[in-house]
Amino acid sequence: MSIRLQIAALLVAVVPVFAGTNRAIVVSASRLDSLSADVLDVASDVTVIDRESIERSQSQSVPDLLRQKANVRFRSTTGKSMGGELAMRGFGENSGLRVLVIVDGHKMNRPDMGGIDWQQLPLDDIESIEVLRGGHGVLYGNHAVSGVVKITTRKGGEPSGFVKATLGGFGYEEYSARVSGAAGAFFGDVGVNDQRDEGYRENSLSWSKNANASIGVDFGEADSLVFRLAGGQNHVQFPGPLSYEQYLEDPMQSANDGTEYSDTDNARITALWDGGREWGDLQLEAGLNWRDTDWRLATRNGQNEQLGFSSTPIVKFGGDDTFVSLGLELRYDMLDFIGQEGSTVNTAEMARVTTGPFVWAEKDLTDSFTLSGGARYEYAWTEGKNVEYTTASVEEFLQNPWGILIPNPDYPASPELNEEASFEGDVEKDGWAADLALNWRPVDEYGFWIGYDRVYRYPALDETASYQGYPLADPLNKNLDPETGNNIEVGTKYISAPWTASASLFCLMMEDEIGYDEVENLNMNIGDTLRYGSDLFVGYDSGWFGASVGAELVRAEFDGGEHDGGTVPLVPKAHASTAAWLEPAEGFRLTGMYTWQSSQYQGGDFDNELPKLDAYGLLGLRIDYVMGKRFSVFAKIDNLLDKQYVDSAYYGGYYPGSGRAAYGGIKVGF
Repeated sequence: MSIRLQIAALLVAVVPVFAGTNRAIVVSASRLDSLSADVLDVASDVTVIDRESIERSQSQSVPDLLRQKANVRFRSTTGKSMGGELAMRGFGENSGLRVLVIVDGHKMNRPDMGGIDWQQLPLDDIESIEVLRGGHGVLYGNHAVSGVVKITTRKGGEPSGFVKATLGGFGYEEYSARVSGAAGAFFGDVGVNDQRDEGYRENSLSWSKNANASIGVDFGEADSLVFRLAGGQNHVQFPGPLSYEQYLEDPMQSANDGTEYSDTDNARITALWDGGREWGDLQLEAGLNWRDTDWRLATRNGQNEQLGFSSTPIVKFGGDDTFVSLGLELRYDMLDFIGQEGSTVNTAEMARVTTGPFVWAEKDLTDSFTLSGGARYEYAWTEGKNVEYTTASVEEFLQNPWGILIPNPDYPASPELNEEASFEGDVEKDGWAADLALNWRPVDEYGFWIGYDRVYRYPALDETASYQGYPLADPLNKNLDPETGNNIEVGTKYISAPWTASASLFCLMMEDEIGYDEVENLNMNIGDTLRYGSDLFVGYDSGWFGASVGAELVRAEFDGGEHDGGTVPLVPKAHASTAAWLEPAEGFRLTGMYTWQSSQYQGGDFDNELPKLDAYGLLGLRIDYVMGKRFSVFAKIDNLLDKQYVDSAYYGGYYPGSGRAAYGGIKVGF
């Protein structure tokens, strides 16, 4: 497959130093991890979940952790926390396409509309997670419309290790082990994880087996190089949607017979080089992500192989007070597909090349005011080919009365090509992002910022092209443009022990937002939308007692067009999470958690005519005991009151959330 690479001229862009906290620590959220800053000096709403918080949460998955610690929404169609689509700042259907997920500098977002495979990211392998709310297109490019989730894995160093086992309701089992160490300038670790979950609903089994290893070296005076390899297998059953009557009757039942599933093999390689010089810093991020999925639905089956490669060199000139950073992101995505439905067979080859030069500048205007800003230009070239044909629906040979096979005269000489569904061609699109922000820190405990972001998102491969057995009116839609948006945001932060608080107000005006039009049978630029709201957080930590409340309030509506003034489906106006903990003795902690979200319209209900999904709240309790670094145990109950609720729904098909489940586990270090 031929590949053309066009690199645009370098414009003024931004590689800012983002910092975050949970909410009382400082962790760099920059592409240049060698940089760090006080969270109050950063013009952004950031939440950082460190390793200690991950341990204390006793979560079963990244989605489960982000719900608890960052008030991030997920929608699941399997009734379990291991799966789910990210949703931030007022996006509904396909919200995960507007949130960028990065692991060790490498993008995990797939080139198609499929979601992140959270099973290949066990929490025991993660050092920290940073949630950056709002547009970050200058720094990260495509997908960074409503937020970025940056995951940093563990790299080893201090000699240590552990084994861990967890058992829970609905057949949940998890076993993991890890060992790390260092020798001279070298450091590294190795980890394995095995997880199985029968699921709350019938025919919702999932399991995963993962292994990973990293090796790093510190060389020179300020240089380090780290390589990481991770891979595994997983299996997911799809229980399917229920009618409302079926949901009321028995939310645990399945609409399918257990034959709808996906099996995936995956591998990921990342490399990170950090260097410090007298004139500034430099960094090179590179990664390769491979996945091969066999799936089966009611009448369709297919094999989807994907390969993604990225490389991002960044150079920073200057110091912490005044600097300019230049970078260039290069990415290649490949997708090969073979599918069959009845006698119809199709094969597809898709590829996309993107190039994104960017630059960021920051300057301290005074002791309390800092100005930052920049831009990115990104070009994407997509090439696709799909061949769909109809195989013989009759046997090639017939058996005569004497038991001899004879040729069937009705058997075609060759498969019949479906010219309407087949295509070959290429599409060129480009987009640009910009950022300008002013941060004011008059005193040590308080900060305030105001900023503007321009963001964009390219259509996914299967938004542009029809190749997976779902026919569209135009199999290769060259008229589908990237969606763009303008985000205006103000925010404030206060940190003074034992209190932490933050608040941000945002207004995101999207143009040419992409959605599926049933009448046209095509993914189209459906028009403009408007999202405005706030993110709020208050936390208190006295040392032996603590509490926190996080909330997102948002209004998402169509701004013009056929649905002008209507509410965007699958967007609750409010969702919140709160927790309170008590530590009566060292290492022993009792925690209560409550999450709540308001009602919302079903997916696909652009006219706001179908019954809304009810609001619901979930209560959880947790007890854990930590004895130094060598031993810990925990017990917890999720959905303590066994609340029956709907996690998501589309066009009258309901996907129930999980019922009450208890878990317990033990971890032994060495």
